[in-house]
Amino acid sequence: MKNMKLNFNHLGEFALSVDKEYTPAPFGFINSGITINGDVDAQLADAPQIMAGTMLGYKGVEKNANDTKIFYAVLNKDIDLNINVKEFDGINAVYQTTEVVGKGDKSTLTQLCSANVNGICYDDGEYIKDRLSDGSILIHYCQSKWQGEGQWRTATPEDLGVYYTTLHPWERNFFRIDSVSSWSTGVYYPMIIIEDKKKNECWFFEIEGGHSWFFEIYACSGVWTKSLSIKMGGPDERLGFTKEIKDGVSYTSCGCVYGVTKGGFEEAVRELVKYKRLTTIAPSGCPLTFNDYMNCNWAVESVERLVGLIDRAAEAGAEIFCIDDGWQTEQGVWHPADERFGDMKVQGILDYIRSKGMIAGVWFEFEMVPLKLKDMLGGDDIFLHRHDSIVATHRPLGNFRSQRLLDYLNESVDKLYNMGVRFIKNDHNNHEFVGTTMYGESAGEGLEKNNEAFLKFIDGLRERHPDLIIENCGSGANRCDTGTLKHFSIQSTSDQEDYVAYTSIISGSLALMAPEKAGIWSYPYPLDFDHREVGIIPEEMKATFADGEQTVFNMVNGMVGAMYLSGRIDQMDDYNFNLYKEGATVYKEIYPLVKSGYPIWPVGMRRMSARTENAVGIISENNDEMILAVWNLSDNEREVTIDLSKYSMANHDILYPSEIKNFAYEYKDNILTCKFGVGRSAKLFKFTK
Repeated sequence: MKNMKLNFNHLGEFALSVDKEYTPAPFGFINSGITINGDVDAQLADAPQIMAGTMLGYKGVEKNANDTKIFYAVLNKDIDLNINVKEFDGINAVYQTTEVVGKGDKSTLTQLCSANVNGICYDDGEYIKDRLSDGSILIHYCQSKWQGEGQWRTATPEDLGVYYTTLHPWERNFFRIDSVSSWSTGVYYPMIIIEDKKKNECWFFEIEGGHSWFFEIYACSGVWTKSLSIKMGGPDERLGFTKEIKDGVSYTSCGCVYGVTKGGFEEAVRELVKYKRLTTIAPSGCPLTFNDYMNCNWAVESVERLVGLIDRAAEAGAEIFCIDDGWQTEQGVWHPADERFGDMKVQGILDYIRSKGMIAGVWFEFEMVPLKLKDMLGGDDIFLHRHDSIVATHRPLGNFRSQRLLDYLNESVDKLYNMGVRFIKNDHNNHEFVGTTMYGESAGEGLEKNNEAFLKFIDGLRERHPDLIIENCGSGANRCDTGTLKHFSIQSTSDQEDYVAYTSIISGSLALMAPEKAGIWSYPYPLDFDHREVGIIPEEMKATFADGEQTVFNMVNGMVGAMYLSGRIDQMDDYNFNLYKEGATVYKEIYPLVKSGYPIWPVGMRRMSARTENAVGIISENNDEMILAVWNLSDNEREVTIDLSKYSMANHDILYPSEIKNFAYEYKDNILTCKFGVGRSAKLFKFTK
């Protein structure tokens, strides 16, 4: 860690501070919340105090071979508690899991927090009740849904239901967000950022894992205390989890990362990006990719549709060409649909991609296992079950503890690898809800274990084929938590088809993942979904693309993340194609900054409904270089003013497009003023010290 101080005392509590001058709260960081046999209600705000009071003793600390500190405590006569904490050089964050170990009679575990944090926004001058609504404490949390990912909201604690109600110390107000199913980011993202504007400090908390999870923000001992608290962890009883703990049985929570840094939202995200880059398992980022699904072929594949796209993608500078859904005979049966591609067959299409100097890729949905595979593979253990019934019978889900299923999937991938495939886009289009009971655990724990087995399968593919690049998708970003994304090189940020609404998703997603993993569609000349069978963009629609503004807007969208090309570029006129090609070239030039820099939001977040302006950028590690995307989201001409004094750059230029029309700007005293002469338009700037 760089500036953050972490200590542990005999009560089993953590003390955390930004620097030597900061005095941590008396409770500091307590190790974990826990519910055993109903003795501690998971919803009680004073649960951490009860836990600390019933803890029999602190046994000691040691450091293991992975430099993880393990704090040992005796919870009660039947259970030991082990808190595993890993620190990182140069990062103001720690990673924690918590383990309970049975040593006596049976107990029923219904909640085990990954961490239970006290002392947030501690102030020795005021009770927390006096700060719950005055704006000095801001809570940032992120909503998400299909085609509406990365939607950040900011509120005071009182706005969220944590407010003063009684003179008694047993105040039990709390704000909870949670998620159930393997769509771990389908409703909320498992991250909370708490900004203390009075002290210019920002606390950040994130849960890892493609399974159910929860956060609870509360005031320990009620609002007559001097700090906030937060509990976080995987599934609890509300989310379908119980576990019998007895002699010889243990359970370990999912991982979480947390910390505190000087500054605000941007500085907190910066620490998290550092952590994510340091701890990724798969190589981070990938070459410029063209995928033929979104606003393009829409899974209607043929030789005629593909050859022209492949030619144009290669000419534009794409380095990977991925055939999306449609190369296979049917979903879940991963046999090449040779009859769909005439004399070329699938092998011929893959060879043609490679002949154009691009890496060949295909789409999979590993977890979707159709019912017909029961007969093909010889048993129904390949499916997830809950209470003896197959989960989601309309699109059954795979049991990744089934060797039969693993063998089939590995053989399918190996066959495609031998055909020349070096890129896989893996999708996850439905989920298991509370999970599976087929392992003898509760559904919540079964979901965790199946997710763990799935990620082991993904890691196994990369170990067997080290040059294989694997993308993660979940109908967009319905499963893009860090615990999952560690195992993939790139993440789809959305299936959003509206390029203007997409800018809100782009801004929000850059707070959730490292920029080089944030796959952002750039899909000008769109074939809309209703015309997917015909495959031809209507002439009246092409006329609206003639001025090139939509092409530029789309290319600017992809500049601040991992650009993901698409669109019916084979039907583009030369003017738009040259803009497309120029955008791809510029992107490859700035990609080193995207891969090493950090996101900034000089105008804050914009909602998807916004039709004003938006701006988001990437700044270098040393804060001496910056790219900035600026969008006019309205349908009309608009003047946009952006204060860049926080970044204080001296030199500036428009990086893209090279042809400037219907646009003027001025940069003076760190204020950027843009005058857009037309609506729905965008520019990419570069600034240096």
